Amino acid sequence: DKVRSFDDDVLAFGEADALKISSSTGVKRRYVAPPGVCTSDLCFTSAKQVLQDLRWAPDSIDVLIFVSQTPDYVIPATACSLHQRLGLAKQCAAFDLNLGCSGYVYGLWVAASLLSAGSYSRALLLVGDTISRLASLQDRSVAPLFGDAGTATAIERTASAAPMYFELGTDGAGWRHLIVPAGGFRKPRSAETAVRV
Repeated sequence: DKVRSFDDDVLAFGEADALKISSSTGVKRRYVAPPGVCTSDLCFTSAKQVLQDLRWAPDSIDVLIFVSQTPDYVIPATACSLHQRLGLAKQCAAFDLNLGCSGYVYGLWVAASLLSAGSYSRALLLVGDTISRLASLQDRSVAPLFGDAGTATAIERTASAAPMYFELGTDGAGWRHLIVPAGGFRKPRSAETAVRV
């Protein structure tokens, strides 16, 4: 229920910049997860609702894919803890994909590819992020754009389904422009890097 609004952006960036950002992106407000709520919690709630709405038994899910750049831990894969929380069967494959903006499309492509191969019938695609944990409120290139969310998409293979087509590509040249430089193994987190600016 916590919302960052246009008024918050005015306080952070000034009215002229806030108007410029809002008019060019269309973003007027973002929802922010409260302390202690992770992406997995948001996706779990979405998944429970989807399974209930479709009346799918948890043990009927063959594949669980969790796509996020804000996992619960470095290891294990967050999909494993979600697998347990959702009560999925041990035969269910569960894994993470670490992707941001393109994550949903890549996750859907992977799920569709696995189902179309014929080994699996049902997949649960969970995609989300709690970017508010990473983005500085003063970073005008990120803070006014991204909120926190978790989604669930149920995918089922049927003989009558139309084929799904994907065209994917990557331009890795700009990787340095979207980076959290510390916290991984190249530059571990320290007291200095933990200070939010």
